Formats: sequence, structure tokens, C-alpha cells
Amino acid sequence: MPRPSPVTDAVRTVFEGQARHAWSIDQLHEVVCGALGAADYSSVFRAVTVMEREGAIRRIDLGDGKAYYEVGEDHHEHVRCDSCGRVAEVPGCVLDDATSGVQKSTGYVVTSHQLVFGGLCPRCAKRRSR
Repeated sequence: MPRPSPVTDAVRTVFEGQARHAWSIDQLHEVVCGALGAADYSSVFRAVTVMEREGAIRRIDLGDGKAYYEVGEDHHEHVRCDSCGRVAEVPGCVLDDATSGVQKSTGYVVTSHQLVFGGLCPRCAKRRSR
């Protein structure tokens, strides 16, 4: 098996550090370029694609038209600030009861769902209340 590229190693390091919860390809590219001095955008994209295929990370949609990636951990929901775009994790799955209801009423076996709450983060809410 070939040795992973420096770009792939750098992308893995970003996710292992988890300084941020969810990363776009653009954000990852910026961090990897900072760490390595330079990196092709396509190399970052390929590294993310491989990691997603391996199940190390998963793609999420936060409602702003961009794809984001996070460590493939237990399922949870997200809340995104409508003002600054900050994202926070909502622990656990708030849709367990709804999923059961959907299965009972439709006969479908629900295998996935995604929910993103919108609102104002504490910092933006405080700024707005001034």
C-alpha cells in the first residue's frame, strides 16, 4: 500500500485536531496550505474523498449550499448561526420519535436524516440585543 501524501496526512491532522466541528474543502485547503506552504486544491479534495469513502469523515449539509465534512462519529444534529455561520453540535438525535412516526405512517425503513437548526449564536445574539 502506498504511503499517504503529505496533503492527505495534513488533512487527517486537521480532523484529528478538531479545532472546528465542520470543515468545507475551501477551509481545509487554506489550513493545509498554511501547514505545508502550498497544496493543490484537487489534492485536498481527493484526500477528503478517500477519507469519506473509508468512513473516517462524513459529508454534511449545513444549509448554505456548501458541503462540509466532520469526523464520522455518532449521529447528531447541528445548529448554524444565521449571522456569522458558526456551527455547533446538538448532542444526540432529536428526531428519534419523529423517525419512528415516519416509519409507521409510510412503511419506509428510514436509514438516514439530516436536520440543521438555524438561529443566532450567543455572541451574535448578544451583539444584536445591544
